[in-house]
Amino acid sequence: MIPASAKSLPPQHIIAAVDFSLASAAALAIACEVARTFRASLTILHIFEYVVQHAYTIPVDWMVSTIRKELTEKLNDAKRTAAQAGILNATTVMLDGGIPSEAILSVLRRSPRALAVIGTHATGGMERFLLGSTAEDVLRRAECPVITVGPHVQCNVGVKPCFRKVLFATDFSDASLAAIPLTVAVRAFSPAAMRVLHVSQNANYKSAEEEERFAAVHQALAAAAASRPATPDEYVLLHGSDVSQAVVNEAERYGADLIVLGVRRASAFTPHLAPRIAFQTIAAAPCPVLTMSS
Repeated sequence: MIPASAKSLPPQHIIAAVDFSLASAAALAIACEVARTFRASLTILHIFEYVVQHAYTIPVDWMVSTIRKELTEKLNDAKRTAAQAGILNATTVMLDGGIPSEAILSVLRRSPRALAVIGTHATGGMERFLLGSTAEDVLRRAECPVITVGPHVQCNVGVKPCFRKVLFATDFSDASLAAIPLTVAVRAFSPAAMRVLHVSQNANYKSAEEEERFAAVHQALAAAAASRPATPDEYVLLHGSDVSQAVVNEAERYGADLIVLGVRRASAFTPHLAPRIAFQTIAAAPCPVLTMSS
């Protein structure tokens, strides 16, 4: 059964947070495709971090003004990119100062039925991957769906239809099932094949128990579908200790355009399977990752 808090509607407002890095360029392309898919409005948002807040010994206003002009031109270029993708009513917003993640979250809270798209370079070490701090903060605290575009995602505007194959990775928790209504909405607007994946870390699993859990997901998908069937094309059960790598490998084998994960909202970054799985998946994924918090 889908939690009541998980009942969501298709997004009407796509907010692409850009910093004009390579990661945000891919994110903008994805945002344009998402806006076309859902027939939603698009806002291209940039947080201007160079506001003069201190007394300097030499004047710096000229430098800040130059940077602002350059970034305004880049925002206009982004708007032209959106227009080339068929998004003729895209708007641009530049907000001054503050912590970027806080400013983005504030915009999202004021935007009903929003979906955020943000890119990340996802740098990290041997033990774990770290998302860029802004992307990580937005992902774990946003009350709306978030599509995070990692460093291995390559996307050019208008090259292919959006979301032809969706990989829904689930651990059967309420947080995971919370992503189902939006997953169904994606398929309603962009008819896509779907594969439901569960990676079991239990070496003593019983196939009958796993099949029963998959049946619960099937029922939840059917309940959320309403006007159209939402039966996934297949269910896949894998076993292993490295869940994020298994999800990424399956996405590559399947040729997924989108990975869907559920996440729990918390004071710490707490994905639905284990503390590191969501951002490790994003860091290595060949496609965007859609998260929906419970």
